[in-house]
Amino acid sequence: MVTTGGGRIASGRIAGPRLYEAVVLADFVVVVWLMRQRARLGVDLSLTLRDLPPFALFSAGFLLGGLVLRSLLAGRRSPRRVWVRFRTAFRPVSLLDLARFLFFMSLTSYVYSWLKVTLPLLRPDVLFDDVLFRVETALHLGVNPGRLLQGLFPYASLWKALDGWYATFIYTVMAGIGWFATVLSRRERTRFATGFALLWVLGSWWYFAMPSLGPCYLLKDDYVDVRAAMPAQSAVMDALFAHYGRVRALHRHPEGIDISPYLGVAAMPSLHVAAQAFLAFFARRRSKALFLAYSAAAALTLFTAVVSGWHYALDGYAGVLLAWGCFRLGERLG
Repeated sequence: MVTTGGGRIASGRIAGPRLYEAVVLADFVVVVWLMRQRARLGVDLSLTLRDLPPFALFSAGFLLGGLVLRSLLAGRRSPRRVWVRFRTAFRPVSLLDLARFLFFMSLTSYVYSWLKVTLPLLRPDVLFDDVLFRVETALHLGVNPGRLLQGLFPYASLWKALDGWYATFIYTVMAGIGWFATVLSRRERTRFATGFALLWVLGSWWYFAMPSLGPCYLLKDDYVDVRAAMPAQSAVMDALFAHYGRVRALHRHPEGIDISPYLGVAAMPSLHVAAQAFLAFFARRRSKALFLAYSAAAALTLFTAVVSGWHYALDGYAGVLLAWGCFRLGERLG
């Protein structure tokens, strides 16, 4: 057993199977079966798995950044601690455990993406948008949140700034992963990995249970002015909806259709909000600065999602509840 300024770290033994790893593997098996047997995609599994290395490489850069940053910060009081932490973090067994986390995180992304993109084939003609719109309007005493926020903040310059903010989502989340996953304590890493993996697994099955597109597609007239001020998000919306249409028509017109797992459409719950909220919950007792930063990020993302029409406000509330539940499960089961 090794002890550093960051707490106790397990020694050279390789950890046994973890609960979240079993969950992700089971999810992989079920989703692949659905893709082939129910959605009848007819895709070559080996070809789809080629998406894993690029995502893993992208993620590895953030993990490396987290290792370096944590090591440098460890030397604030004593330069010697930089070397001690570097040496501990880069031991073969430590790197192997981090590589293991990276593999399962990449597999989680793969399964989440493919389940989301095949929803039009798995649950054709099933959409809950009308229900979500009516429920959230009733919840807000007859006022629709999207229309309300546009009326309260009718500033094109603000909408343009939010356009850029929403595009940074992946980087804010990857930065959080890079920080929390590079803690030296394997127990802490497992808590984080368990909760974070459950967030995406359960979130994707919530998509399956309640397919919905979002107000930007079903209430287009409400978002004409906003979309004009948010060119980046507007372009993504158009690309996703066009791809959604191609997937829906796949079995009628299969010729020349190329399906991308990264162009799925699903609104309930908002995993943009959920991911940042999860990072805030996880940081609460670990870093006050990160807790405040990710709380603000989640709030701003929820505001942007509702104003732009990406999501119903209800999707964001559901995302926060999902994040809290997965955080608690990670703390208990990790």
